[in-house]
Amino acid sequence: MNGTHDQVGRASHLSELRAGVRRQLTEWGVDELADEAGLVLSELVANAYCHGRPPVRIALTLQWTPGRARSVRIEVSDSGTVIDVDAVRARWRHPSFALSEGGRGLYVVDAVCRAWGDRPASRGHTVWAELPCPG
Repeated sequence: MNGTHDQVGRASHLSELRAGVRRQLTEWGVDELADEAGLVLSELVANAYCHGRPPVRIALTLQWTPGRARSVRIEVSDSGTVIDVDAVRARWRHPSFALSEGGRGLYVVDAVCRAWGDRPASRGHTVWAELPCPG
């Protein structure tokens, strides 16, 4: 499922995207990551539509570097502004975070993934997250 998809915001599209992720992970032999990958994809796409600007694009890649474990990388790009990852993490440590009604999407991504971050692009930014492959 390398590549990009525009207009992935509606719930039916999210369901289709999660099914596509599941198919691709099965093809790569790492289908046990499908639930976590679907969750991460949903959170990142929701953030892109709530806080970013269209177009929204996604990419899914299987990464392997000699001497390092394989991982699945999920990227969601939009035309919005870069997020301050350090500020997001600092907010989680603040006592008021426990009382807030929203803002837990990246907290969930952080809990599930090996790593995540944000990188600027020429027009917008890309939030990425890596799930380690079992074995």
